[in-house]
Amino acid sequence: MASFQKLSVESLKSLSRLCGLSSSHTKRELILNLNQAILRYSSSPSTLSNSSIWSPHASNHRVLSVDMGLRNLSYSVLDMPDLEQIPTLSAWSLTSILPHTPLALTQPDFSPAVAAQLAYTTFVEDILPRFKPDTILLERQRHRSAGGRNVLEWTLKVNMFENVLYGVLTTLINQGALKAQICEVLPSRTKGYWIRNAVLSTSSDGGENMSSGRKPVKNKYALSKLVKVNLVKRWTEGVSFANPAACKHVVFTESTIPMALQFHLSSSRSSRLRKLQSGTDAETENADDVGLAAGRKLKLDDLSDSLLQGVAFVQWQQHRFELAKAVTNGADLAEFCKFMVDRHTPEMGMEQLV
Repeated sequence: MASFQKLSVESLKSLSRLCGLSSSHTKRELILNLNQAILRYSSSPSTLSNSSIWSPHASNHRVLSVDMGLRNLSYSVLDMPDLEQIPTLSAWSLTSILPHTPLALTQPDFSPAVAAQLAYTTFVEDILPRFKPDTILLERQRHRSAGGRNVLEWTLKVNMFENVLYGVLTTLINQGALKAQICEVLPSRTKGYWIRNAVLSTSSDGGENMSSGRKPVKNKYALSKLVKVNLVKRWTEGVSFANPAACKHVVFTESTIPMALQFHLSSSRSSRLRKLQSGTDAETENADDVGLAAGRKLKLDDLSDSLLQGVAFVQWQQHRFELAKAVTNGADLAEFCKFMVDRHTPEMGMEQLV
């Protein structure tokens, strides 16, 4: 679609971010990625009938968004009537997969065989039959904790679980036992989409890191967790059983409103934040314990991750659908890009969310 050629690199990068694509490419690569991303939304229903991809011609698409963890695995289930409506949050939960196994499995000899059984028990026997998702989002796991040079043992265990889960799900799909698509999501891409002033850069392990342009803090990973918790807290302001649609990004249900209210039961985080910024909070020196800074009874940071990831993915598909229509209709893409950026600029920056 040659019409993309007229756009500046900056406009192409903006469209890429809005569509959930990497923006760190040459102009030619950006155009190729955008063309590929909107191709499915430019096709006829018959072309897509035998495909597992999300078809704009289908209705009632269900997304299962998973924030990986062993003790704290969070997931949200989003129902999409179609690509022109906001999603409904049908389920939102936090679980530990370790209690389903004998005590010995929690010991250091966490093997691939153990991880595979955990993946099968948790997903194949429980989550998948309950929710029957059409799309499964799995957050790409970090290789290091908080950007440190050492790889923590717990990080290795979560990485192993991630790998075998992909294997289990892919096997089911290839055998025809699971009618779904699997999508991996970079956590930094989700952060960069929701939080203004977030700058994405390449990290040492191939992912992307976020910085805000402010003075550096000693525990950026912990700080970014708190930022996301506060963002979801703003989303849930005004949400109640009498007003489940108070948030403009997602509609809550009777089963998910109690979880939304948990974000307003936690105590003030201002003193903890000051400690995080100064690096004096010993309780969060290990980034895997950062949930303590966001609420001791519930890991609100993990709940935030699964919800923000799921809603971001839905909006990326909606933007691709809109972009495909604009290209098909011969719209002025420069004007369209400006309209999209103005409409979808994140409302909150780092400085407002801490």
